[in-house]
Amino acid sequence: MNIDLIELILVLATVVGVTGGNQIIVKENGGKKTTVNLVCIQTQSWYNSIATQKLKQLLPDATPIVIRNIETDENGNKLGEVFLDNRSVNLQMVANGHAIVETNSLHHCLENKSQFLIAEANAKNKRLGLWQQSKNNSNSNLHNSYIKTLQGKLIYEELPSTRSVRAYRGEEFFLITNSPNVNRLLLRPSEKINRDRLKSWHNQSVEITAIYAEGTRPSSAKTPCPINANGECLPQGDGYQVLSIKRLSSPSK
Repeated sequence: MNIDLIELILVLATVVGVTGGNQIIVKENGGKKTTVNLVCIQTQSWYNSIATQKLKQLLPDATPIVIRNIETDENGNKLGEVFLDNRSVNLQMVANGHAIVETNSLHHCLENKSQFLIAEANAKNKRLGLWQQSKNNSNSNLHNSYIKTLQGKLIYEELPSTRSVRAYRGEEFFLITNSPNVNRLLLRPSEKINRDRLKSWHNQSVEITAIYAEGTRPSSAKTPCPINANGECLPQGDGYQVLSIKRLSSPSK
């Protein structure tokens, strides 16, 4: 499988509006209006209004852009990296301290993964944007590896029978979180919550406790795998391992 063919789907569009710190509405050259979620970054709920204004400054209405389209979600929204004058807007939001790196989708930006991580480290070191405000905010530890409590709708999607990136990565379970900018987090079973139990919670509003786990890469010389631009296998096993789960008292919105 040649992952490069998927990663290099380019869409020419014009900005119609900004609806969140990592979400815009565009009009494609054919005239179709589409919502685009910026991959590899996420905003914080307590900082979202500021991030939205900053993204509006970067992408005023009627700005022509290029989108590296990764995929389309179940709602028809594009997931992608947005470029203005050959510069990644996703990366600029991180570099300016208005967004943080979303580790569970960083595999979509493997060709410049190091740039995202370096940009975030520099923004944090200089206390730019949300890193400045985080000093006096309960969300100051933005990338801790401890157990987190998350709320949203749990979605199970059967793996395709044909070879695909999703089948290779084993992406079956997702949490559509309750936040101003809807985030789609990849969930993984654990010793405490197995696959069958996760599957039984499909399409229900839940509260989970989970811990993020880094993925591993098999050797491309030994294992057939989709590869990134550097010739490396894509990671497997990354995502939020679910440790406990319970139904929310009221449906998620």
